[in-house]
Amino acid sequence: MKEIDVVKKMIDDNQFDADVLLSILNSFGKDIALIPLLLLKGQKIIRSRINDSNDLFYEISDLSYPPAHCVTRTDRASLKGAPMFYASVFTKDAEKTGALPRIISALETLNILKEVHTYQQCFFTQSIWLAKEDIHLFAFPVSEKYKRECGELNLFRKGWETYCKDNYSVDSIEFFSYIGDLMATPGFSCIYEVTATCVDHIIRNFDIEGIVYPSVPSEGEGLNICLKPETVDSKISFEGAITEFVIRKDMESTIEIIAHAQMTSPTTFCWKVTKYGIELMKMSGYFQHIKENQEVILVPENEKKRFL
Repeated sequence: MKEIDVVKKMIDDNQFDADVLLSILNSFGKDIALIPLLLLKGQKIIRSRINDSNDLFYEISDLSYPPAHCVTRTDRASLKGAPMFYASVFTKDAEKTGALPRIISALETLNILKEVHTYQQCFFTQSIWLAKEDIHLFAFPVSEKYKRECGELNLFRKGWETYCKDNYSVDSIEFFSYIGDLMATPGFSCIYEVTATCVDHIIRNFDIEGIVYPSVPSEGEGLNICLKPETVDSKISFEGAITEFVIRKDMESTIEIIAHAQMTSPTTFCWKVTKYGIELMKMSGYFQHIKENQEVILVPENEKKRFL
């Protein structure tokens, strides 16, 4: 297919041309082969963010999508300068073990978990969110590249074969199945520019609020979502957060919870430190803390007087 050959050449040469790709996408009009999906009200969502410079976060906005000026690169489902909310959802397989969603979300965010023959450590924060309303999403035709598929991918395929496939042209199915394969491919060359441009085009031109796609680091064992900021502001709510400390040594990783968020206002929180967190602070000197009723609490510097 000539359109696929054009995109393959972009990737082979690492020469992305947005105008050429947009021309291809526009040529399909409304004939874009996708799987419409709903993230149902009440669905739990987990999002991870690295604590740069070992600083803590104290506002819900710090754990949500970034401001536009901070979006300095193109990622799998979002363009440079265009904020989006990346997160993972709790699949039925993941709900059988409480640790799995945390691990998949961490894999998507922490590069040190993918490295070998290394010794590194860092702090990161994971936040839980809840869908207040149904959210309209889409997925590309599901790639066969995933080696450890979660059960939801089989449901996606069944829905595609039963309800969706006959609605699209052969050319559309072939092209967007190829894009689905790129979504399953680790990032290199200009792959992210291709996939993110396709996602952005679909969200802008259809009544869709984001994308669902399988986790590449977990080889399909988990599901990720990428939501528009307007959807985050109106359709999901912050439910809580934990700060964690990860140590990566050779092929082994240890992740420990050091603090739990406690709300201090509708938009801010402090941190109640765990026993592990207290021991870590004693050994390392990280984080100035205060005590309240025998509990160790971490608060912003300008809030300490209120607690003392």
